[in-house]
Amino acid sequence: MASIDYINALGAGASFDTKKIVEALVEAERAGAEQQIQRKLSDAESKISGLGSAASILSILKEGAELLNDARDFNTLSINNSQPSALGAAVTSNARAGSNTVSIQSLAKEQRSVSSGFSSSALQLNGENTTNISLTINGSTESIAVQGATLSGIRDAINDAGLGVRAEIINTGEETNNFKLQLVGETGAANNFSVTSDFSGLTFANNQIASDAALTVNGISFTRSSNQITDVIEGVNLNLTATTSDNFTLSVDRDISEAKGNIIAFVSMFNEATQEFRSLTNSETDGPLRGDSIFRSIVRNMRSIVIGSSSSPGNNVSSLSDIGISIDRTGQLLFDEARLETALTEDFDEVVSIFSAGTNDQSRFSNDPGGIAGDLKSLIDRVTSSDGYLVTAEQALQQRTAEYNEDLEALEVRMKTIEERYNRQFLVMQNIIEEMNNTKESLISSFENLPFSNKD
Repeated sequence: MASIDYINALGAGASFDTKKIVEALVEAERAGAEQQIQRKLSDAESKISGLGSAASILSILKEGAELLNDARDFNTLSINNSQPSALGAAVTSNARAGSNTVSIQSLAKEQRSVSSGFSSSALQLNGENTTNISLTINGSTESIAVQGATLSGIRDAINDAGLGVRAEIINTGEETNNFKLQLVGETGAANNFSVTSDFSGLTFANNQIASDAALTVNGISFTRSSNQITDVIEGVNLNLTATTSDNFTLSVDRDISEAKGNIIAFVSMFNEATQEFRSLTNSETDGPLRGDSIFRSIVRNMRSIVIGSSSSPGNNVSSLSDIGISIDRTGQLLFDEARLETALTEDFDEVVSIFSAGTNDQSRFSNDPGGIAGDLKSLIDRVTSSDGYLVTAEQALQQRTAEYNEDLEALEVRMKTIEERYNRQFLVMQNIIEEMNNTKESLISSFENLPFSNKD
């Protein structure tokens, strides 16, 4: 096949351009099949793009649902402390709103014991002899042996022992014997310790005895070994810094402004998603997902979750309409900020329930009610997961596009074969025409040379 010069052969003897005729015939056979494959390929690529856009929109809508799908999302609280100089307080998500009466009788302290003084921290206290230090904590005695002991060596040995007593060298600034070893225990009466040395020149005196913190909260007395207290007022971390002579107030106040802002943001995200979904499925504008009945069903289910009754309704609040959120004729949500604020103030727990069912971290595999935001998040998680519709549909379409491209390649191979066949057929025709032309020329020449053809 490669040895035949079709370009020179074709058109050599006929009065018409056989090369162009072959090209036209091949293109006529190619056009219909190629157009059909390209149409399928274009539709598949358009739908892949549409599914990608849908996934992006759902991701944004999921972010809006995640602002409200857990009960703790609504637990935005603030501290009002009438005695900040005596008490530091920080609220956590587990706190509850309410007022507390507090007084502080004593702070937790650590024991501090200071040694006799020496002229240098590097001076050997007992020559080359071994000095034994005995520490007794909680009825248990540990002995620490230090050979050729210096203050620095004893400090390091005590710290390395990890007994709950920290040793440090202090310089008092006195003219003589200004270097001393200070031992500091942990706060709380149970952490008092005693220390002795078998070297008579090294003695210790207690500058401070360990003691517990004592405070009264709402008429109940508490003692703790630390000034950092997390288990007296639920969800509130306390840091005691001074004692008080009188009671003072520590209140945990609910702040509804963040919850209100999150609800308004969710409404805005849902409206934007609704418009985008309408564009993707619009038949009049050839939306890429216009014929996707499964995706349309997903959109309907989402709308039903949002505008219908919550799966976890309350007595006064069971849907968005009960908190001032309505829907207009175009499907957009509208909110009445005053009614929303009233609902959050007067029916806070029920508002929390319709959005989150009062739960935290609910799995998408759970069959329990999740509230409006929880159910919406679960639905989005399911359809966008690795085995969800959006992913599996896109994978199937990617496979189809690969097959369509293979079809185009196969069509091109087939067209080359057809072109080769036409070329061969026209070559035969060319040869026949040339033979006929040669015969014609021969006959003309023969007739012209006949005797009666040469008369003057």
